Amino acid sequence: MAGGPDFDRIKEYLRRWAGDRSAGREGYQRPHYPLFPGLRHAPFHDPAEHPAVAILEREFAAIRAEALALDQADEFDYSRAARGTLGDRSWTLYPFHHMGVEVERLAGRCPRTLAILDVLPRACLGYVWGDSLFSAMKGGASLPPHCSVDNLRLRLHLGLVVPEGCGIRVAAETREWREGSCLAFEDSFEHEVWNRSTRRRVVLIVDLWHPDLTELEIRALRAAFGKSQVRGLFLHERIGVANAPAPVLQHIRATVSKQDDASWIKEFWPERAAEHRDDGVIP
Repeated sequence: MAGGPDFDRIKEYLRRWAGDRSAGREGYQRPHYPLFPGLRHAPFHDPAEHPAVAILEREFAAIRAEALALDQADEFDYSRAARGTLGDRSWTLYPFHHMGVEVERLAGRCPRTLAILDVLPRACLGYVWGDSLFSAMKGGASLPPHCSVDNLRLRLHLGLVVPEGCGIRVAAETREWREGSCLAFEDSFEHEVWNRSTRRRVVLIVDLWHPDLTELEIRALRAAFGKSQVRGLFLHERIGVANAPAPVLQHIRATVSKQDDASWIKEFWPERAAEHRDDGVIP
């Protein structure tokens, strides 16, 4: 909060956390957290405007091959996140980054995909709500309308296995995936997903930072949510809806507890990062 005018939007965002968290929300855009001010929003974006899309589409064959080689037992069952509307293992995830921590090297099953993710421009993968993962939905399943937690990200979906009858609605606009192509949308808008086929639908999900955020704001936001005391307040929301195995949870906790000493944290928590660390806050 002691920064200059380049931090004005960050300061206003923090004030909204402390005050009226609903400021600016209207229509279909109703994220759980306060809206970060001054960003332009649209349900869907033109994928061609984002360099990460060209990389993912170029590497489609390699990514798809690794997704198809996975054993479904390796996937987290995320069906409970739909609040009881899905049967067991109707919606499963294979995470590369979970809760802001890279977890794929624990399994090591998709090294090429991980290497591709590591070079994507503006990938939002060190932030607690930034994801990269394979998402699979059983035939006949659907995910009810919902909004995500924030308006800080742009979400990419790369179609890997897309039977007929699969689609997504974001706000009032509906799209269908195509194998080898990306959709780009903001999940801060109400959205729903369906698979009306009899086969599994599989997509790669990758989050990018919102294109209107500056590099300085991205560093500040990552540090603001990265400190262990702060991140611990949010982790239980994610742990509670996934059946992540114990080694993954232990890896996440250990990684988060060590990050208070990292340079990207200390840039914005210069003297208190290590002094106030409390590992016990991580569930």
